[in-house]
Amino acid sequence: MRRTSLVAAGTVCVALAGVLPALPATAAPVEQLTVYVNPAVATGAGALERGTGRTLDTAVASIEEAQDVLRTRNVRNATVLLSAGTYRPASTIRVTWAPPGGRLTLGTVGAAAVTIDCGTFEDTSTNTEYGMTVTADNVTVSNYVFQNCRNGGIRAAGTSANRLAGLDVTGNTFRRLGGKFQSGPGNGYGAVHATYTTGLNVEDNLFQNLENTESPAAMHGVYVANYANDTVIYNNRFELISGDPVRSRNRSDNTTVESNKFWRTGAYAIFSDWRFDSEGCSTNGLFDRNQVGTTSYNNDRWNEDAQGSINPVRVRLWGHDAATNANLYGCSSDPITFGGNNDYVTSKPW
Repeated sequence: MRRTSLVAAGTVCVALAGVLPALPATAAPVEQLTVYVNPAVATGAGALERGTGRTLDTAVASIEEAQDVLRTRNVRNATVLLSAGTYRPASTIRVTWAPPGGRLTLGTVGAAAVTIDCGTFEDTSTNTEYGMTVTADNVTVSNYVFQNCRNGGIRAAGTSANRLAGLDVTGNTFRRLGGKFQSGPGNGYGAVHATYTTGLNVEDNLFQNLENTESPAAMHGVYVANYANDTVIYNNRFELISGDPVRSRNRSDNTTVESNKFWRTGAYAIFSDWRFDSEGCSTNGLFDRNQVGTTSYNNDRWNEDAQGSINPVRVRLWGHDAATNANLYGCSSDPITFGGNNDYVTSKPW
């Protein structure tokens, strides 16, 4: 069993010893089950006897332990609710289970958001400092704030042999992510960084201050790579992102970017498709009904000014290897098309 990984602000880190209370492994099917998480309650006196997670008073200590409880139940749809507060895990929160044939929803108790702060991570790896790593299908993450994480907010980590399907990222805030805000090896890659996914939905989120000091163009709002197909990015707000706010890479097909708002964001483009020389172009990307500020993160004017070797910067762009004019384009069909209903705005559109 995983030890306590979340600690509420103002509390002391306490390891949860022992094991969870036994629950029937072959219980009758249940359509819906909710498990509560509250480290402050779960590590209190008598918590081991009470920690079933079925009520606020019997909450378990972490999202990982909530998944342990749910694995023992025959449930179709499960909800894990975290009490409001700021939590500082020692490493990424791992979501490895969802009900077979159903959905796991990670939400909050009440309307107040939960903040996951990576400022106390104990890691020296270049690619593991994400607030949450999801490897299970059909997971919803809602009403979270991810901040001070070096690599990004949510890592959706499918593989070529086991694609990740149905992740829904709705109503969250991603702020102060990237190497500018958290020291250590490696840079920021994406607030939502997905590889080998199908049907990723990113909706009604705020992406704000996503910045690298080194390799600023490597940080994105939503970064879908390596056959991450059928992604929808809808009705989000993007502000002050040092790299392109939406980036697809290596045959990540059918990415729809619709009804979003962009302000002072992007290094070379708003929506770009980029690949290494050994990789392939993506296809069927659509950019439609979006509002775009007239200047980039670096205050370059779209279609007029240059950024480094890219001259001029553009709302949509694709190429390979080093970001130079010589390496632009080169795909048999345009990876990204305009829907014809986008607007430039001269003031912040929210």
